[in-house]
Amino acid sequence: MKKIISFLFLLLAINAAAQTDAVEDTTAKIAVTGFGKDDGVKTEIKIGKDGGNISSSDGIVTLIFPEEALSKKISISIQPVLNMAPNGNGKAYRMEPSGIVFKKRATIIFNYANEDTVNNMQALFGIAMQDDNGKWYKLGKTVTDTVAKTITGYINHFSVYVNFSKAKILPKYTRVKINGSIRLKIVGAVYEDTEEEGEIIPLKIEYPSMKWSVNSIEKGNAAIGFISASSNGTAIFKAPAQIPSQNPVAISVSPMRNLSSSISQYNNFNMVSNILIYDNAYKVTMIHSMYEAPSADKFMAVNYKDSGSFIVSVTGKEAKVIEKENRNTTSELDYKGKCKVEQLQPGTGNIHILGVSSIRVIPPAAPDGNPWVEIFFKRAPTIIPLLKFTCPAVGGRGNDYTSTTEMARAFTAGVLPAFPTQVRFELKEEEQTILIMGKEGGESFVKFTVKKLSDN
Repeated sequence: MKKIISFLFLLLAINAAAQTDAVEDTTAKIAVTGFGKDDGVKTEIKIGKDGGNISSSDGIVTLIFPEEALSKKISISIQPVLNMAPNGNGKAYRMEPSGIVFKKRATIIFNYANEDTVNNMQALFGIAMQDDNGKWYKLGKTVTDTVAKTITGYINHFSVYVNFSKAKILPKYTRVKINGSIRLKIVGAVYEDTEEEGEIIPLKIEYPSMKWSVNSIEKGNAAIGFISASSNGTAIFKAPAQIPSQNPVAISVSPMRNLSSSISQYNNFNMVSNILIYDNAYKVTMIHSMYEAPSADKFMAVNYKDSGSFIVSVTGKEAKVIEKENRNTTSELDYKGKCKVEQLQPGTGNIHILGVSSIRVIPPAAPDGNPWVEIFFKRAPTIIPLLKFTCPAVGGRGNDYTSTTEMARAFTAGVLPAFPTQVRFELKEEEQTILIMGKEGGESFVKFTVKKLSDN
């Protein structure tokens, strides 16, 4: 008789400003969500009786078909989509065509990053799938290779698949102003291990007793901040009055005792959330878009979109870039043509922060004026993804033809530097636009804005 997997996602309300804890409903709900929208470039190839493999455009997931898994040659595609799964990690992937059952199971492999190996958290990884009704299921048996950094499972049909965590601490990373506070929570999944797939069913359990620490000091102290456990797997972190020498601080949580077999996946794990403490800080947001129609062919017109940001912390006469985010242009391609698109080479984009060469606080020019911050960045090359277009024959006659984006070829050489190279802004309360080039919606558009971070 097929074993039923009991799979539980415990979702907790979070309110950083709340001073009292509301009573939580610990009854598990069946995990049902909407479907994620497309979020990346689709890959598509034909595979037949001889088997073969296909990988997503970002290289995160791979499908491997053995011989005789498919009865005939068909076009198989992987489309990255927004991740709607509870406890999902990264993007989800929609695999098509739907409705086909394989004669032999295909292997699905997810890759994960080095940062996911901290505190053995990769041992809590699994693979989940979403059916046509929006319900999420766990693959019955997966294997995590901590050397190759892969999670492997087996499937017999196409669906939406995702790497998820059986337990995690949220937020994984955030920032808090000095003397501020924030609530953290544990989001967990409980199920019965089995070799088979099974439906998500309602389940009710009690939360385990957990030990919370700050920088390995249980409950923390005045210099690094205090953490106090609350109900149902939550805790309140109170930031110190000054920026600590070790910043960000590490909030860790682990079981105080061995847990029952039904939730034994929590045993011997130390989940960590990093919290950056700041005083005065400013966020610089950058966007860039660029339109290209290779060989003047509107079939292959692409709008490249890239964005990034960094945060500058200012304490007295010192300034420091404490947080940066680069977005890969590949995930921001806007293409609505009739051609099939294949990514030949990824790109770091028009906006890419490699590092800081120098940073300084400039005193105000007048007694009633504001200081300024000036930053010079290390040079990073502009690298646009190289795309291959396979387009239908013109007028329905002749053969399909292919072309590549010539702009990408030129920029791949790294001749032009990516933004930013230099940034200068005034330390004031109001939001500022410090750079604007071109017209939004035109062939090229660049805009930089600065906004002071609020207290919460």
